[in-house]
Amino acid sequence: MILSALAGPAWAGDDFKTGSKFYKGGAPKNCPIEKTTICTMEIWLEFKHKKNKKQLWQVLKDKHIKVLGHTIQFWRPRGGHPPTNIAIGGGLSAEDARWAIEFALKYNDNIDGLIFQRLNPPHYVAVATSAWDAKSETKITPEQLEQLRDPKLTTPEFHALYVELTGEKEKGMPFY
Repeated sequence: MILSALAGPAWAGDDFKTGSKFYKGGAPKNCPIEKTTICTMEIWLEFKHKKNKKQLWQVLKDKHIKVLGHTIQFWRPRGGHPPTNIAIGGGLSAEDARWAIEFALKYNDNIDGLIFQRLNPPHYVAVATSAWDAKSETKITPEQLEQLRDPKLTTPEFHALYVELTGEKEKGMPFY
């Protein structure tokens, strides 16, 4: 496993719920992280999923994720398949991050790219985002994705692996 050389995560502090040396102040006030560490989730899915929009909203509400009108968007049929990437903020628990990965695999078929953590708020997830350019995403192999899905990873181990896989560890301070 890649983690053997890492002592801890690149961005996360000792307690992901209270913030870290880069993410001062923890979660936003309107984000009840006692229930989930995901405050904001944006999802782009194939147009075929539009008929299941209410069911998808309910999945998010059951997980206590705030659902807004633009939370779930649909890729138009002639636009091809949405991107097969995911952005996972550095403030998520490993359990919530793995849940987001499973959600993306179920509804977007595949994950073969990770968006740099430093580009997104700590309690944020984006499934199939096209908001960033190609230099903001690192392609991963199915084996690397399986490493992230490992239920034995602690929160610091998960984020250390994510940052190592993206190669962003040496790229400087995060935006948030």
